[in-house]
Amino acid sequence: MNIEILEKKAYMKTHDAPLVFVHGAAGGAWYFESFLEYFSSRGYDCYALSLRGHGKSEGYDEIDQYGLDDYVLDVRHLIMMLKVKPVLIGHSMGGAIAQRYLSTYQDDLKGVILLASAEAGGISEDSPLGLFFSDARSFLRKQKELHPHLDLTLEKILNQTIFSNRFSEIELKEIKSKLTKESSKVKKDLLKPYMTGFEKIEIPVCVIGSLGDHIITKEKTLITAKAFHTRAVFIEECCHFMTIDPQWEKAAEAIFRCLDKYKR
Repeated sequence: MNIEILEKKAYMKTHDAPLVFVHGAAGGAWYFESFLEYFSSRGYDCYALSLRGHGKSEGYDEIDQYGLDDYVLDVRHLIMMLKVKPVLIGHSMGGAIAQRYLSTYQDDLKGVILLASAEAGGISEDSPLGLFFSDARSFLRKQKELHPHLDLTLEKILNQTIFSNRFSEIELKEIKSKLTKESSKVKKDLLKPYMTGFEKIEIPVCVIGSLGDHIITKEKTLITAKAFHTRAVFIEECCHFMTIDPQWEKAAEAIFRCLDKYKR
């Protein structure tokens, strides 16, 4: 299967470990373009892939057949092409993929950074996000029951929760034109644990969240940080799609600071 890979070599390479970026549900390599430029200018070779059925990768028509382990194989295909161990950076669903990868192929990696990641242990099925993944109509109905005085549509809820009202209508239209559907099989996989819980993690894991994220809240981020025995790092304001947020550099700077751990 042909998988889209965006590559940006360091302008002046100062770090051995390349960075591999994995996108979230319905996304693609495209939403790391600013990150690729940012980190390549700071001495890192950078790679972002579009998982099968996403972006410009093949497999869209069969997307509902793909599970989390299929996406892990896409990531491993890229990592096996590299000559040195990378730092794997997963955003949202990409964080779940990174956790599963860590569980199975830890020796491939220099480290892991979880960015607004799906929470360790799996998304709670009775949470708003879990309900959205398992039954979008019930999710909308529940939101309307909670806010009966508001004229809520699924579109308005998505704009507020996922994008935190950070974009203009024109910007949102452009973003949504790049999004794809997500695998129904993967949506079910995200409700289950990504790791066994018995793994001995021997490489650094960083957990980064945003206080402006209405999808992966502070509480969810703290759960993930606790699972990896680390302290969560929080940035201000950025929405869940922090890689394309108007203040995306805050997220990039947080990652850059975390990368200090991998120099040791």
